[in-house]
Amino acid sequence: MTGMNSKEQEIVNAIRNREKSVFESLYKEYYRPLFAVAFRYVRYAPAAEEIVHDVFLMIWKKADQINIQYTIKSYLYKAVVNSSLNFIKKEKNENEKQAAYMKINTTNGLENDETERQEALLTSVENAIDILPPKCREVMYLSRFGKMKQQEIADQMQISVKTVKNHLTYGFHKIREHLENQNPQLWLAAFILFEYLRH
Repeated sequence: MTGMNSKEQEIVNAIRNREKSVFESLYKEYYRPLFAVAFRYVRYAPAAEEIVHDVFLMIWKKADQINIQYTIKSYLYKAVVNSSLNFIKKEKNENEKQAAYMKINTTNGLENDETERQEALLTSVENAIDILPPKCREVMYLSRFGKMKQQEIADQMQISVKTVKNHLTYGFHKIREHLENQNPQLWLAAFILFEYLRH
C-alpha cells in the first residue's frame, strides 16, 4: 500500500475485512465511471456491466489477497481495463471458432481485420503503460482512464501539480518511444485513443 494516504488505507483494510457497507459504498461511487471505461473498449452495454460487476465480485472474493498501491480508484480502473481487454480477446477467439464453420464474406473479413487492429493497439498501449515507473503509471491511469484533472490527481496522490505534469510528460514520451519502436503508426493511433479517452 505504498504511497496511500490514511483514508485510503482505512478503506483497503475495510475491504480486506469484507465490510459490506464500505464495499457497497465503493460500488455506488465507482460503478458509473467504471462502466464508461469498459464501454469504451467493448462497445456493448451488457458486456460492460458484466465486466464491472465481475471486477467487484473478484475483489470481494479475494479481499484478503488484493494488492493496492497508491489509490483504490486507479486499482479499479486498471482492473476494468484488463478485464475489457480479456473480453475482447475472448470474443475474438469465439468469432474465430464460429468462422471455421461458416462462410465469411469480404465485409466480415474487413470487420475482423479492424477488430484485430483495435485489439493489438489496446494491448500495445496497456503494455507500454505497464513498463512505466509505478507513480508515473498511476498518474497516466488516473488522467486518461479516470479522467481526473491534474489538481485532482495531485490531491489524490499527495504530490504537486508540477510533479503530475512531469509524470504525464515523461509517460507520454516513454509510451511514444515504446510504440514507435514497434511500429511508427502505432503512436498516432494511440494518441487518438488517448484523446478519445479524455472525453
